[in-house]
Amino acid sequence: MKLASLLSLVLTAGAVTVFATGTAAQAAPGVTPPNVSLTLGPGQSADIAKHVETAPVPPKPDVVFLADTTGSMFDPIADVRTNAASVMGQIAAAQPNAQFGVAEYKDVEDSAPFTVRQDITANQAAVQAGIDLWNADGGGDLPEDNLNALFQLANGAVHFRDGGTRIIVIFGDAPSHDPSLGHGLADTIAALNAAHIRVVAVDVGGMNAGDQAEAITSGTGGVYLPNVPADQVSAAILAGIQAIQVKVTPVPFDCDANLSVSFAPAEKTVDSGATADFTEHVTVAGGAAPGTYTCKVDFKVDGVSQGAAFVQTLSVKVLSLSINDVVVDENAGNATFTVSLSGPSTDPVSVGFATANGSATAGADYLSSAGTVTFTPGQTSRPVTVPIVNDAVDELNETFTVNLSAAVGAGIADGTGLGTIVDADRNGTFSCTAQVLRVGPLSSPAANPANVPCADDSKILAQLTLNSGLIKVESKTLDANTALTPDNLNTAPAAGDNGTAKATVESVKITVGGIAPVTIELGLIQATAKATCAAGPGGLAPVLTGASSIAYLKINGIAVPVGSAPLTVPLVIGSLKLNATTTTPTSVTQQAVVLDTLLTDVVISEARADIHGSAANPTGNPCRV
Repeated sequence: MKLASLLSLVLTAGAVTVFATGTAAQAAPGVTPPNVSLTLGPGQSADIAKHVETAPVPPKPDVVFLADTTGSMFDPIADVRTNAASVMGQIAAAQPNAQFGVAEYKDVEDSAPFTVRQDITANQAAVQAGIDLWNADGGGDLPEDNLNALFQLANGAVHFRDGGTRIIVIFGDAPSHDPSLGHGLADTIAALNAAHIRVVAVDVGGMNAGDQAEAITSGTGGVYLPNVPADQVSAAILAGIQAIQVKVTPVPFDCDANLSVSFAPAEKTVDSGATADFTEHVTVAGGAAPGTYTCKVDFKVDGVSQGAAFVQTLSVKVLSLSINDVVVDENAGNATFTVSLSGPSTDPVSVGFATANGSATAGADYLSSAGTVTFTPGQTSRPVTVPIVNDAVDELNETFTVNLSAAVGAGIADGTGLGTIVDADRNGTFSCTAQVLRVGPLSSPAANPANVPCADDSKILAQLTLNSGLIKVESKTLDANTALTPDNLNTAPAAGDNGTAKATVESVKITVGGIAPVTIELGLIQATAKATCAAGPGGLAPVLTGASSIAYLKINGIAVPVGSAPLTVPLVIGSLKLNATTTTPTSVTQQAVVLDTLLTDVVISEARADIHGSAANPTGNPCRV
């Protein structure tokens, strides 16, 4: 390989810079395009042109600078010593994980025929210090100790990293003794290959006598650079490293079973910094279901992964047909479904459809429909309309399906569209009732005594006296009242809809005879129970509330503080319970006054409100449909 035909070498301001001859600026290393998206049908295939830009320096390089330091090498050593920082800087700029080592050799008769000045390290200052220890002296006859130095480096004299590119850059002006301290040419080449080391030989005059240097570089996959002037050795080192060839191999991984990916050629060898071109062939399995399939390809360099820039992600979409689910009110008129194609097609795509009963019945709840949907090229959605039958029957939500079949031009991914017909009638009703006075089996008239359903009603008495054994209850101005809002529950539920019960009495006097007579006087006693539809996180829901109050209370003429809070007053004859609220998940009962005795019970101002489901929705309530 001729140096002049490989690279132009330019020395500027004491630093060496290498430019590729006749080429534009180097593209960033990696694969182009890095991401590929295809739309294919089952059994189809496609070809993609791939370009892999390799780095100007082989990956993860461990570079050992091996110098002939006999007396004739003063000028070449001076050139490398001066430009070593620039050489290492350019290599590290291309491969930031680059590391370097330093060694030297002399003649077999010198006191130190081979010396390692610096083991392999990322510390460039330490490497420069090792290079600075080179001193041109010794030698005497023409052959030197080249082969022994290479053999020692291949057998552990320095510590190369695993998984990297191992390079020895040797420069000198004389061939080696053969054998050299017991190591012949063939032995040395075998040792270098066993250690996966490539040799770059920079010949400043006479190194290739007997074709020895070329045998070493060709035998290790390295580079031989002849006739290098003493002041261009450092530039030749860079040129030689860049001329080392690398092998690019596409390796698919994480590939879906329905994708087949191959490359032509299967691998390609190029100079470092050159482009490796491939044709990628992608095939979708004939039985592939609709969906998106992926595959990744790692373009390895010399069998080593180079990171994300060298990984291609392939995504192949197999066109599919699907139909959505639809929820409609029973008074909506129509249910409109959408049949979707997962992507535009260059050819027409068609699919058949037909309705089928679920809990909904054709004719009673919807009208049966069937036909064919056709997508012209570029279209990705088409409607299917099913008429809905409105009725006045309170019932559960009902369903039917629209089923796809006989697709042409695509597969069916989701072939069933569920239609849900939402009942527009309330799922239940309110109940309510109110009563002012109850003494044992005797009572005042109740408002809405049937309780279910709640209805507007009112029972008013000017006064009422009830006697039960030793207990006498006298009351004035009794008012029991119930109300339903709205009056007609055939309307849609709304916040504020309610069933309300109220019981009010102006005054009550309770007399209990016997050995220890008791007189209880109460004024303006009120109780309210209410079931109300209120907005919540899940929509309208029933809220049950109860409240009561007592204006005043006297027991045997002694005033007892009261109000709206619950209170229990113990008595000789039993207990007096005030403002009691009893709530269940479906009802609320408010009792303003309960006199609990062994003889009988007295209840004053009792109101109750409930919610109930319908026959079709036993667990429903009037706030939902």
